[in-house]
Parts: sequence; C-alpha cells; structure tokens
Amino acid sequence: MLFSSATILSFSDTLPEHFDALLANEAFEPCSSFSQSTFGWVSPLPDGFTDLTRQFGNRVLFCGKREEKVIPTSALQELISEKSNHWTSLEGQKPSSKQRLQFKEAALSELLPRALSKHRRILGYIDPAAGLLVINSASATDVDTFLNYLRMTLGTLAVTRIESKQSAGQLFTQWLKRNQPPPGFELGNACDLFDQEDGSSITCRKVALQSKEILAHIDTGKLCSKLRLTWDQSLSFTLDKDLVLSQIKYEALTEQADDLDGLEPEIAALAELDAQFALLSQELAQLYPKLISVFK
Repeated sequence: MLFSSATILSFSDTLPEHFDALLANEAFEPCSSFSQSTFGWVSPLPDGFTDLTRQFGNRVLFCGKREEKVIPTSALQELISEKSNHWTSLEGQKPSSKQRLQFKEAALSELLPRALSKHRRILGYIDPAAGLLVINSASATDVDTFLNYLRMTLGTLAVTRIESKQSAGQLFTQWLKRNQPPPGFELGNACDLFDQEDGSSITCRKVALQSKEILAHIDTGKLCSKLRLTWDQSLSFTLDKDLVLSQIKYEALTEQADDLDGLEPEIAALAELDAQFALLSQELAQLYPKLISVFK
C-alpha cells in the first residue's frame, strides 16, 4: 500500500516551476560522523529509478528521508558517569550541572561515530486542483519535520490542517450510539474509547460496534477517540480525533495488482506505484470535502 496513513492539509499555494530542481537542491545526504540526524529529498520511485517526483495529471508525488542515529540511553549515561567519576577522583568534588552538560556533549561526540542509523521514508503529494498536501504519516513529529523542510525548500508554504469546530470524539461517540455515521460513511469493526475522568482507555478490534459491551462503555461516559470507517464502500481507514487517517485499505488497489502479472519486475513495481497513486489520490480528493463538511 503506497499510503498506509494520511495527514491531509489544505494547500493554497501554486506548485512552483522547476519543483524537481528545488527538491534536488535539498536532496538527502547521509549523517556525517558527528551529526545526530538529517533529512532530505529522495526518489519516491522503486529501486532502479532516480527521479525525485512522479506525476499523475497535475498531482505530484515526492518523498523525504530521515536518518537518525540511535544511541542507547544506558550507554550515554554510563559514559557520562565515567567522565563524572573521573572528574571527582581528580578534583575531590562532584562536577557542577554545567560540567555534567559538557560531559554529555563530549559523550555524544564519542558515541555518534559508532552509533547505528535508523532510516525512515515519508511520502507526500501535492494536488493543486484539489488544493491538498497529503503526507503518508500519522506521526505529528514526522509531519512537522516534513512540512518544515518543505517550507525551507520552497521558501514559502501555505497549508492549514482540518480543524473541527465540534469535538471529533463527541461526534464519533454520537455516531456509535445512534449507529448513524454521516452519509457516505459506514461504521467499521474497531474503535478506541477513553475515560475523560481517569484517562484510562479501551482498544476494541474486530468487534461489532453496536454490541452491548461497546454501548455500555459509552453509557458510562466514555468517548470514542478513534473510529474505523469505510468511505464510499471501498476506502477503509481509522480516523482519530485529530482527523488523521491510518491503516488505510482500498479494495480497488487489490484488484489492480492482479493486472500486473507477467511484467518485468521493475516495470511492474512502477506500474503498481502509478496505479496506487492515481486511484488513492483521486479517492482522497473526493473524501476531503466530505470531511470538511462533516467536521466544520
């Protein structure tokens, strides 16, 4: 699945000319020995292709990559303690807070060249006609990193998130209680419920959402913070209280994959990406106005 999650933002800019060249100016470069993380643009295409964008109509797919060096907290603390104990043995007194901070910086410098790296690719696309920027992540940290770097790359970026005038949790709860989602949507088989007083939560998966147990939790005052939905009888996803989609599944993509048998592996991979991008971006372009109307 090309996009397993989707943070959808309203995009009110025009797509700049030479978008590829702007991305190339900020292409991904691996971490140096003494840098802890880095971010840049890479090809969104399968292995063997190097283009930094892929278009379907006027929609443009692109991809960011983040590298982060992982230093175990225990290893860092152990090295700081060694340096602190060495200082104490020499000076006869414990180091100050400022000195311990210096020990931490020195320890990081020693450990970074030997640290393992963790890589993450984050796909995104711009749909100028629909006025959308869609990012394949449900992580607020990933989305903020992607947006900040895209803004730096383009020089400006006018985007806004969907903001619900009503509590999304209260709306989800009403849909469950009445068994009546908005037109075009169907309730799925999963939800998360949370208690507003003590903060406890219940995760419900592969259950009938109209079961007595679910409704009993709602009657005691619990609210729904995540809800599994199906849109237009084909696009299924989990929608959270921030209106971010996760665990996306699209029936048409499964059917499309059956038509790729017999192609060369590289060509099949590219054709599959094109098909997924075309179908999913079209579906999200139709879904977004509906979400706006429901939550605003």
